[in-house]
Amino acid sequence: MEGTLITTEMVQQNDPTEVLEVFSEDGLPTGVAKPRAAIHVDGDWHLAFHCWILRNAGREVLLQRRSLVKDTFAGCWDATAAGHWRFGESPAQAAREIAEELGVDVDFSQLEHRGRERSQRSFVHPNGLIDRELHEVYVLQDDRPLMAYRPDPAEVIGLASFKVGDLVALASGQITSGNATEAVRVNPDGSLTQTEVSVRADDLVPYSAARLRRTLGFNRADIVE
Repeated sequence: MEGTLITTEMVQQNDPTEVLEVFSEDGLPTGVAKPRAAIHVDGDWHLAFHCWILRNAGREVLLQRRSLVKDTFAGCWDATAAGHWRFGESPAQAAREIAEELGVDVDFSQLEHRGRERSQRSFVHPNGLIDRELHEVYVLQDDRPLMAYRPDPAEVIGLASFKVGDLVALASGQITSGNATEAVRVNPDGSLTQTEVSVRADDLVPYSAARLRRTLGFNRADIVE
């Protein structure tokens, strides 16, 4: 309601007591620690870890479908593994998100850092959450079959591999839908069921086509669709 002061108790959030570091608008650490709930209500800048798993020599990318109880973009398809960077964590420690969400162990040395991306949504989420994130972005080359993953069903309800070109084309509006080359549904008990998946742009967490090209290396000359 207009004029109403939004408090942390009024906003539904996952892990509201998780402690994060406040960053300046210029992307600099402030040394100030705040619980996640307060950061999202106050709209503070903070760090997040993102990992995109590339497959088939970089021609495909693995996406996760976010749980239906997520506080933002519930049920949407997103980066393979992503989560908040806790206060004081090193990059290797923040990469715990891969094991926590996907149930696979990865040596941090296998990850390639693709830089930092600013993510400031031009809207307040329906639950009142304001999310201003600095994404530390990594990629991992990994061709293991999807049935070899053990996703946490509280976090992830699906995995699907898409051609990188299709994902970029969806983000740019060049195509209206894209089909997964391989997909699994994550059942409530954690078991996996092979399935077929087709997505439209509004099924995806919104990333610009330019960002996806940078992150996924789509302009590489050796990628042939």
